[in-house]
Amino acid sequence: MTRRFMKPLYSFMTKRLNSSATKPFYITSPIFYVNARPHLGHLYSMLLCDTRNRWEKLDPNKSSFFLTGTDEHGLKIQTAAEKLGMTPKDLTDQVSTNFKNLGQKVNIAYDRFIRTTDEDHVKTVQYFWSVMEEKGFLYQGSHSGWYAVSDETFYPATQIEEMVDPTTGEKKMISKETKNEVVYQEETNYFFRLSHFQDRLIAFLESNPDFIKPKSKYTELLRELTENKLTDLSVSRPSSRLTWGIEVPGDSSQKIYVWFDALLNYITACGFPEKFPIVNEKYQTEPSNMWPATHIIGKDIIRFHCIYWPIFLMAAGIDMPRQVVVHSHWLCDGFKMSKSLGNVVDPLETLDYYGEDALRFFLTEYSNIESDCNYNEQYFYLTRENLIGKYANLITRCGGNAFNILESVKSFQAGEFDNIDVLIRDHCLNNEKTNESKQIIALKNELSEILNNLYTSMDMSMSSFDQMRTIQKWWAPLEKANQLFQLGQPWLYTKSLKSDTVSDDDKEIHKLIQNYYVFMAAETSRICSILINPIIPNLSSKILDRLAVSPQNRTSHFTTIGSDLTYGEGANSKKHKIPIQRVPMRSSN
Repeated sequence: MTRRFMKPLYSFMTKRLNSSATKPFYITSPIFYVNARPHLGHLYSMLLCDTRNRWEKLDPNKSSFFLTGTDEHGLKIQTAAEKLGMTPKDLTDQVSTNFKNLGQKVNIAYDRFIRTTDEDHVKTVQYFWSVMEEKGFLYQGSHSGWYAVSDETFYPATQIEEMVDPTTGEKKMISKETKNEVVYQEETNYFFRLSHFQDRLIAFLESNPDFIKPKSKYTELLRELTENKLTDLSVSRPSSRLTWGIEVPGDSSQKIYVWFDALLNYITACGFPEKFPIVNEKYQTEPSNMWPATHIIGKDIIRFHCIYWPIFLMAAGIDMPRQVVVHSHWLCDGFKMSKSLGNVVDPLETLDYYGEDALRFFLTEYSNIESDCNYNEQYFYLTRENLIGKYANLITRCGGNAFNILESVKSFQAGEFDNIDVLIRDHCLNNEKTNESKQIIALKNELSEILNNLYTSMDMSMSSFDQMRTIQKWWAPLEKANQLFQLGQPWLYTKSLKSDTVSDDDKEIHKLIQNYYVFMAAETSRICSILINPIIPNLSSKILDRLAVSPQNRTSHFTTIGSDLTYGEGANSKKHKIPIQRVPMRSSN
């Protein structure tokens, strides 16, 4: 390394970081290539990150950082800009906004939106290049091979295959992985000694079987590495062909290859190199540094993130990522989305009709990283209907003006429900008194147990990126709370309280029983709203507002029964509006 790059690092080492700081959870989406409009896959990657980031932040003792952004260099951008008569920078300024707008409309709460044209990123890339050059991992050579403009990468012969275009009958070569066309090119550029690290990467993967999730992707990649030799990687393009890229330090005739540029965004956001002090020729990540990251990627870019990226980090002496989570694609009614089939789902059109909450919830409830997910308009509609009928309706029921949530909270606080089983058994107003009371007592005990363990249970699934299972666990208490309310029929006690034939003592008991049903419905709404907030922050916040839950009490510390007894003021007022309105199923025409 040259002195001009090393100096800021040595000066940084004199500043000791706070070793007691809690290491943040750091999650990244891919940075999206700006050559096309955002689609459902982009949104899904963002949403997987956003829900996990928000989930981590539910615990006030934890911190989390979510990075997303756009990949803006490369031949595709250069070509598109030329066709439009624009400069590449003007084009990327315009198109990157589409991804920011998508994030804003779907309430994606990223902590930084990075662009590969950002000044700090350009400096990181040029510094990293110089480190690789100083270490002897770069060399110049003549290169010929199969290049995919769409993927901005050269593929080895083992990774390509011939395809016949079904429309024209024309034969062409494509990438096996991405199915994009490749063309044979020859040029002189810089190479990175990728092959030098193959055995080290295999050893790392074998020692870290959870590094790639799901397991099927880990097994697939490890098998490829053990069966095929890695070739050295072309990491630059001639400036005569590629003008829109970061210049190779000290060589204006070459531009840095887009993936060698783009992947480094993950450490740019962590302050590399200044915030990575060097000790024994390794870059250290201290407790306050959020690196290493958990990367969320689509299955079409696994090679870049699970082979190239780890090897780049090994070569530099930087800690490996924590994990790479590889998600599958979204199909539409069982078919791959394509313009020719007319089944491409525009997330913004869907959002405009069904709303933010419904879209976020559907994509989470039907999330499956193991296999391709399936978008279906009817499933989407029914999911939204369930949110209304089973979730939002619970607060509408217990928040009716015949009940009093605030009073029920105060009853719990005063210990008035301590003998509730006896009261329900002896004073049940339902028709089949004995059987009904037994069912009610069993049901309310089941509900209490589920609610008190809900955060821990959901956390296990969320931490494994099993959002589908997380949602299933969340539905369980809502189902039981609605059953309890229906079975307990608290409205019957309102009639009793108004009766002249019921004694004052019995009225007091009946009021307690009614308040108990109202309290359990309100507690279920409160706890479930806190825990679903990372997924549907808008709707859940409306319900928590309706309950008058303090903003400070909307954390994982308040997700057991009775953990917050400060809410309920005005919850039964007639002024409240329905939190989510029904809409008819969208026409397919």
